[in-house]
Formats: sequence, C-alpha cells, structure tokens
Amino acid sequence: MSDQINTIKETTYGLGTVVSEFIVSNELINDLNNLIDKKLKENSLISKGHSLAGQIENEFDIFQDLDDSLVKELNLYISHYLTMTGEMKKIKQYNLVSCWFNDQKENEYNPLHIHWGESYGGISSVLFLKIPDSINEAKNKNNKEEPKDGRLEFVYGNTLYCSHNTKLVHPQVGKLYLFPYYLNHTVYPFKGEGVRRSLSFNVDLIK
Repeated sequence: MSDQINTIKETTYGLGTVVSEFIVSNELINDLNNLIDKKLKENSLISKGHSLAGQIENEFDIFQDLDDSLVKELNLYISHYLTMTGEMKKIKQYNLVSCWFNDQKENEYNPLHIHWGESYGGISSVLFLKIPDSINEAKNKNNKEEPKDGRLEFVYGNTLYCSHNTKLVHPQVGKLYLFPYYLNHTVYPFKGEGVRRSLSFNVDLIK
C-alpha cells in the first residue's frame, strides 16, 4: 500500500462544512473490489440493509473483512482530513467503527440522510469502486443542468446570497469523499445496466 496521498480538492461551503475529495491508489481500489467480489462469491457477507437508509437490495457489512493494510491506508486519509480541519488537535483518538458497501442497481437510490457511529461526533465517507457506463452517458432533458443519475449530492443549511448549500458529485472510480456525520447527503437513481459500487466507513471522534 502507498504511504502517500494526493489531495485533489478541499472545499469549504455552506456555513463552514468541509468536504474533502481525494484520489486513492489503484491498488486500494483493486484490493477492495477483489475482496468484495470474493466475499460475494462465497456468499459469506452479512446484510446491512436493515440499518441503512438506502433503498438498495445489496448493502453488505465488510468491516470485519478488512485486513491491516487496508485499514492502514484508509487511516492515512482520515488522519489528513482531521489534521486539515483542525480536529486532530481537539481529539484524544479516532476509531474506525464500521465499513460497508452498496451495489446499487437500476432504479435504486439512497434518500437524504446523515450518518452516526457510537460517539456524538465523527466523520463518514464515500469511496467509488465501480461506475456503470449508463451513469457517465446520462443526459438531462434540461441542458442547462448536469444530469443527476447516480450522482451523490451533499446538502447543508439554507440557500443564501453569495453561497451554495448543495454540492453535486459525478461519481468517478477512485474518488473518496470525507465529511462530518451531520452532513446530509443523497444518491439519485439511475437507468441502465451495471452496478454502481461505493464503499463507506464511519469514524468516531473521541474527545
């Protein structure tokens, strides 16, 4: 695993919420996809759908299957985010407490929701592992707006003058987003064949 990370974008918007966008290594993407495909083939995964907001058939826990090298690389991004936002100086420790993946298919979606762990505060994530061509090829009837098919959208606060309260993300394999538990976000449905695979993890902050 790489011990270096490349921060592509660190954006502060709304009333101060920070969403960081990273590009992760191809090795990490391949390792995670291989692990997930192996576990799916073995039919040994535990469904997480009963505890998640998503209207998605295939949502599975992968936390216990992460090896030390995978956890180490994920911690690089977590540590960078906490340092960049200034939270690292305020906390005693941070704990990766859960990890799961969604294999979203046609017409499935994730409604507007937030995340939580075992502590009051924490950070969550979305990492894109597979994106079907139908999402990249989607077109909007209103050509002045970007298509929302299969997109991730963050929503924070109210729309005010000289500000934005939403951030629409076109999913790309290898892009990782870190954000606070309390940040509302949603995933829109898409049409067409293929699977939109994303992985998420929650990190509790201990003060």
